[in-house]
Amino acid sequence: MPVFYYKAAKADGQVLEGQLEAGDRDGVARMLQAQGNIPLQIDDAAPVSVPTSKPSRRPWQRRSVTGTDIDLFTLELSTLLAAGLPIGQALDTLIKLTENPAMSAVVEEIGGAVRGGQSLASALEESHPGFDRFYCNMVQAGESSGALDLALERLAAFRATRRELRQSLISALIYPSILLVLAMIAVAVLLAFVVPQFTQLFADAGRELPLLTRIVVGAGDLVVNWWWLMLLTVVAAGWWLRKDWRSTEGRRRWDAWLLRLPLIGPLILKLNTARFSRTLSTLLSNGVNLLAALDIACEVVGNTVVANAVNRAAQRVREGQGLAASLQETDALPSLATQLIGLGERSGKLPPLLDQVAGIFERDTQTSLKRLLTLAEPAIIISVALLITVIILSVVLMILESNNLAF
Repeated sequence: MPVFYYKAAKADGQVLEGQLEAGDRDGVARMLQAQGNIPLQIDDAAPVSVPTSKPSRRPWQRRSVTGTDIDLFTLELSTLLAAGLPIGQALDTLIKLTENPAMSAVVEEIGGAVRGGQSLASALEESHPGFDRFYCNMVQAGESSGALDLALERLAAFRATRRELRQSLISALIYPSILLVLAMIAVAVLLAFVVPQFTQLFADAGRELPLLTRIVVGAGDLVVNWWWLMLLTVVAAGWWLRKDWRSTEGRRRWDAWLLRLPLIGPLILKLNTARFSRTLSTLLSNGVNLLAALDIACEVVGNTVVANAVNRAAQRVREGQGLAASLQETDALPSLATQLIGLGERSGKLPPLLDQVAGIFERDTQTSLKRLLTLAEPAIIISVALLITVIILSVVLMILESNNLAF
């Protein structure tokens, strides 16, 4: 039978680590539960040795608190609370489980604040910026309803879905980015090193180069002699764009321009619709009232134009208008989203319908992005092929002229 490595927590919060033989991971979990322990981690293959203490880190190896650390904290705290551990013992257990020293220090700070009489939501808010307003409101709603473990479980599922969507978008962009960079390097090498080798022949003969060759040679001279100015220009442009993007007016102008782009605009709108719907559904399912949930959901909308439209819709909801009608009047979301939200309002099942809207537009976002990248890859290849063809043609013209020189 295979051997599995496990981490589990006892009823008093003590963390156990060891190895067990079982048919599968579920079998290990059942064995641990039969012993009165709470399974926290079960690995398919047992490590060679089980560490008894956390390895010390050099100052330059210290890690900051990442989103992954917060995701693990949320999931593990939910598991411990669902198993019946008091919040204090659960936090003490997490201090021992956390491998990142920075996160361990944050959990220790949270535990001290909770033992001092603070609510978990307020302790989280004061401990680290990673516990944002959405996170803290979810926890506060869970504490108020007496279902903190369920609130954390939903929160962990929400963060996992958001992380998977972000990773799928990043993965889809990796290949075109590498292709574009390599193409730029190939063209720069041809202009800087290959073309000058042929131009020297004409320079020695005192003959004028063909027009196309002169253009290519000029581009090569620009790369060789003024590369530092080109690099400085790119850095300066990047600095200005970053500064303009961070300003309120600049961000609004860029967001409006992006929404008007033929293929990118609909993709951005779908992505923000999915974010808004998923956040609002999670908050409403956890007992947060609609007005407070709308305020928080507006913050996760990345495009300021869409966020402003949603804010105007939220203001109309405060005045007594329905959510779907308000969103439709401000043109904040696509028609399909507002229709499904209206159906949810009429049926009294708004959170499940919002969850369906989020799922539809998340899948549509991934499909649209794949379609866009499918078009982008051949466009990059064709553009680079044309550039290289022009460079090769300029060299061929030089060779033909050099043959005329020989005669």
